[in-house]
Amino acid sequence: MSPKWQIILDRQEQRRKVAFLEGRARGAGPAGDPEEVEFSLTLYSDQISLNLPASTLGRELVADLTAILGPPIVPATVKCSCSWGEGVMGAMLLALWDLPAPNAALLLRNLHAFLGSALPS
Repeated sequence: MSPKWQIILDRQEQRRKVAFLEGRARGAGPAGDPEEVEFSLTLYSDQISLNLPASTLGRELVADLTAILGPPIVPATVKCSCSWGEGVMGAMLLALWDLPAPNAALLLRNLHAFLGSALPS
């Protein structure tokens, strides 16, 4: 689990070749940041796709994931202005990382440790 973030996973689903994670991240400092950012993460065998609001907090989360996964092949890019969650409207970011075969297992372990999620069996 990240010391900087409090990660709340709302959904974790493993399908045959793809895992889906949906959740919220908020600052885990002493006072805690009341602001949070919702995200959805799709894990393929060779790529990770992240969608989240284009906010300062969203960009900070992308930066911290980049420290774990390395530079994304598609840097955080505004993809649309659309609905997110319960009536929330706004611009969304998309980031895409490759998982190179020799490092994929380690990168996924580090990502799951950061998120506090279960590794697929």
